[in-house]
Amino acid sequence: MLNELISKLNNGGANFVKVVDISMLSAIENRGYSSAILIGIVLSPGYILRLSKENIIDYSEYSEKENGVDKLAEWLANFIKAKGYKAFARSERNVGSHGLYDKTTKSTPLPHKKIAILAGVGWIGKNNLLVTQEYGSALCMCSVLTNAPLPNGNRPIIMPKCGECNVCKDICPTGVIHGTTWEIGMNRDLIVDVYHCDGCLKCLSNCKWTQKYTKDVQEEAYYEI
Repeated sequence: MLNELISKLNNGGANFVKVVDISMLSAIENRGYSSAILIGIVLSPGYILRLSKENIIDYSEYSEKENGVDKLAEWLANFIKAKGYKAFARSERNVGSHGLYDKTTKSTPLPHKKIAILAGVGWIGKNNLLVTQEYGSALCMCSVLTNAPLPNGNRPIIMPKCGECNVCKDICPTGVIHGTTWEIGMNRDLIVDVYHCDGCLKCLSNCKWTQKYTKDVQEEAYYEI
């Protein structure tokens, strides 16, 4: 079943699909499910470059791909249910309707990026976003919880590779990024003040790893000409 669902998700626009064991997490986090399937869609280099170079606020592609990955998660949950198993898509709509988003703390019991960390996809950057070596923070994610017997791909947790870089902190117009290096178990509020973040995406687009992704893609395209 795993190969079938990955093929269908890739055809639907997913750039990566990861399955992890979440049985060791608290009941509040895993809701009684044993596995989580993470779906990721990558933002285009052109969009990222425009955000970082033109000093604009543009949610067009980000919103489109956030909505797209949510739809893939909801489709996947239905696909798994049709196979006779239980599944819950953690799309924005479902999380909201099931009371899983705390408006006071602006948090959910199980962020998608925690699943990504368990899968070894990347690390938590100083911008409090998931950062990957391949795409930086240029990605949108959603996840599905399930009891389907899927092979899990848990990996060692990757510690931050931000080093002394503070680009995200320095470029933040509202000054909500503290420049703190993430550690396991660290309170989110030590990294960023989410209550005053205006969601401008500057920390996402200007991250050195995100910029590396755009450069690598451009160079690859150049050599293919």
